[in-house]
Amino acid sequence: MTKEIQRPTTPIKTAEESSVDYIEFQNNHDESQGSDKDDKLLVRRIDRQLLPWLCLVYALSLIDRTNISSAKIAGMAEDLNLIGNRYSVALVVFFATYLASELPGNFIIRRVGTRYYLSFLIVSWGTIAMCMGFVTRYSQLVGLRLLLGLFEGGFNPACIYLISSWYKRYETQQRLSLWYMSGSVISGFNGIISYGLSTLEGLGGRRGLNWIFIIPGAITVFLAIPIFLFLSDFPEKASWLSASDLQRVQERLREDRGEQLDDKITIRKPLRISKTGKYGQILVTPPYLAAAIFAISTGMISDRVRTRSPFIVGFMLLTGAGIIMIGWGQNTACKMAGIYFAVIGNNCAIPTVLAFLSNNIVGSSKRQIAVPLQTSMGAIGGVFGSLVFRQQDYPGYRPGLYASIVCLAVCILITLSITAFFYRENKAADEKGKILERLEGYRYTL
Repeated sequence: MTKEIQRPTTPIKTAEESSVDYIEFQNNHDESQGSDKDDKLLVRRIDRQLLPWLCLVYALSLIDRTNISSAKIAGMAEDLNLIGNRYSVALVVFFATYLASELPGNFIIRRVGTRYYLSFLIVSWGTIAMCMGFVTRYSQLVGLRLLLGLFEGGFNPACIYLISSWYKRYETQQRLSLWYMSGSVISGFNGIISYGLSTLEGLGGRRGLNWIFIIPGAITVFLAIPIFLFLSDFPEKASWLSASDLQRVQERLREDRGEQLDDKITIRKPLRISKTGKYGQILVTPPYLAAAIFAISTGMISDRVRTRSPFIVGFMLLTGAGIIMIGWGQNTACKMAGIYFAVIGNNCAIPTVLAFLSNNIVGSSKRQIAVPLQTSMGAIGGVFGSLVFRQQDYPGYRPGLYASIVCLAVCILITLSITAFFYRENKAADEKGKILERLEGYRYTL
């Protein structure tokens, strides 16, 4: 006799439907999806508030600092009697005050706010750039270049600092790349713009080369107005953020790297660097100051002996030695010495390479194309560097160090190959009367 199976009088729920854990998971999952969507919208709003303005001003800063080369092509060398190493000195002195003003700027920006500080810098260097269109003596040019470096020096660190204060660690790279590349691309048209301005010869009783400084400088000064009105400040001072948005920005940064928005910079904190490492960038400033001194002095020597390539190779070898000491040094003293070698070598090589190209390009039209192409390679190098120095390789960053050494070796080989070619061409001109670049008596700079 079989028993009748008792069936439940209420519907049976599945394990998932009756599981409290599942219900909580669903709720948390829905909240997480909503939070991710809200975060994306918030980040896009931050992008719109920051990036367009920073990219535009960065491009103008590059134009204002580099249009001296276009003015030289347009006749400034003759007007100001830039004989000997005078032009090189006018180029290099910019970096002395530029490097010296980088670190103090990030102390100031937190105290006075982004809009006030950046607007002040923009008006200042824009006015100085305009004044360069009215110089009549070499000493005035050097003085204005020193002031230009002083006020432009604080801008780039402030931009990087501002971006890193808004975004999580792994959101910053693409923003910094966009900022850096957009500025470089826009300023890459400076040669064409300068050529157009140089055609304004006689306008207002001024030479065309004067307008190369005056008009971009005036645009820079004008841009300070929308920067002051619309550029976002640091999160805790951003008026466009609602209370809930500000709280979410704080939570994102705290979750990502444990940061508080009201963390204040004081003079005592850098002194504890050996313990925290948080302000390790401060130790980078002295090598850059040393590099400025070396760049000026070696530039004068290089002009005097009229030779570039031995200096370039020497600086690259010094940079390579510094990189090896940084990556494989066994003590702090060795690594610090390596930082000095690498920074000095690299920053001395850059103006020498710029001069090497300029010396061996005949014709203003060629230089107007060649110089932007050369500087654009620097922008590509910045992107390449960001790809090989990855966060997952911390703290050794060996792939980045290896890539740097390989790049230096390639640069040395290219420099030696170009120099060997120039040497053979000069020898043919001396011994066989070969005419170089269709100019009688022309010789390539080695």
